[in-house]
Amino acid sequence: MPEPVLKNELFSCCHLGESVRDEHDIKSFSVKDPTGNGLVNYLQYYAFSDEDEGNMRSYVIRDIRSDELAGYFSLKAGLISLNEVVTEEGIIFDTLPGVEMADFAVNYRYLQRHPNLRGLGKVIFTDFVHPIIEDAARRIGVRLIYIFALPVEKLIERYGEYGFARLDEQSEEELHKRLKPQYDEDCIFMYQLL
Repeated sequence: MPEPVLKNELFSCCHLGESVRDEHDIKSFSVKDPTGNGLVNYLQYYAFSDEDEGNMRSYVIRDIRSDELAGYFSLKAGLISLNEVVTEEGIIFDTLPGVEMADFAVNYRYLQRHPNLRGLGKVIFTDFVHPIIEDAARRIGVRLIYIFALPVEKLIERYGEYGFARLDEQSEEELHKRLKPQYDEDCIFMYQLL
């Protein structure tokens, strides 16, 4: 078992590809809601190449006792543009440095094998995602964590429980016009200030 980036009493967090089991285990990764199948697709077909190219850093969460794959998340550097104004010289704007949590999923097959386990997503966010971003913020300028959440009301509510907020309707619409990634076409911008 590789040396974890972080661990708690139940789970370890390692970079994708550090365990010899990662390639095998991601083939059976699943999500409960079919709207999240893009997260499975990313993990199975694109995460390793993004890792190699330095586009994104993905982390796998494993059960310490059984070494089962419990979940994963991906992070990348980014920024949010603010106060955008079109002038004769071009477009000018302010920026706010952040980290995008581009992917975040719990393995539904793992949850099915452990039906008494509740709140795994919050544990992953609180014990692994947030500390990694806080560590980066101590080294470089990072003011917020942001996501483009799937437009599923239960998911939006869950991210709210994790401390994420939405912009007001007009600001959200304006931000989506200038900043929404093509692959996150229907997603909703949410943020959390550090």
